[in-house]
This record gives sequence, C-alpha cells and structure tokens, in this order.
Amino acid sequence: MEGKRKFLFCADSKGARSLYILVSQAIDENVPFDFHVFQDVSEESFVDEWLSQQKMGVYLYISGAADFLKRIQNKALKIGFSEHDLHSLPTGTAKKKLVCCTCHGESEVDVQSYITCAHCGLELEVSAHYSRRLDAYLGYVTIQ
Repeated sequence: MEGKRKFLFCADSKGARSLYILVSQAIDENVPFDFHVFQDVSEESFVDEWLSQQKMGVYLYISGAADFLKRIQNKALKIGFSEHDLHSLPTGTAKKKLVCCTCHGESEVDVQSYITCAHCGLELEVSAHYSRRLDAYLGYVTIQ
C-alpha cells in the first residue's frame, strides 16, 4: 500500500504463513512494521493496547480463521481504524450468514451460489452484497 508509514501484521497460528510474503516485502522495502501471532483468545486483550498505540497512516493486515478476523477487525474499527486501513486474509473455509430479501430469514451457507430459503422456500442467489448492519450477505430471489 503506497504511502503508508507502517504495517501491522496480526495473525492466529494458522494465518501466520499467509503473511510471510508481505512481511518479506516490508523488509525488502525497509518499511517499519510490527508482527504478532496470537496463540489463543486470552492474548487478544493485548490487541486493544497494541492497536490504540498506533499512529495515523498505519495499515493492518489480519490473517486467520473467520472468527479471529471478525474479532480483530471489530477491535480495530472501534479504536479508529477505517475499513480502508484493514486487509484480511482468511484461512480455511467459513460459513456465511445469509439474509433472505423476501422474508428476512437467516441461513448459513458455504460457498454455493444458490440455496433454498428454509423459511419461505424460495430459491435464493447468494450475492456478494454484504450488510454491516445485518452482519450478513443478502440472498436475492432467482428469476428464471
């Protein structure tokens, strides 16, 4: 990310490998950075202090399981990071929460493109539209 003063790399034990290339690039370009791998949830109390001590212009890379990413992103956003200052690299597969645009029922989906709503029975297309307010992706009725 051009023009950033410092990078923060934050990962769980499985996500550390996916940040290796970015850390190497930061070293090659002589860009200041911090790197922390969290082994368990109890260490995450350190995150609030670590993130709150950072100055403007810091870019945060987070890598790990979906629940880890969500916790760290929420902490960073509360402290004052913008969404533009965050980049996440998920490891493994994660289920998405999907909200039916017709009945507003919630379902969990894997990576499939279409599902049948368990609440109203309509076939839904799993969209890429994400609602922060609902913390879910939107499922639109398929038209055939």
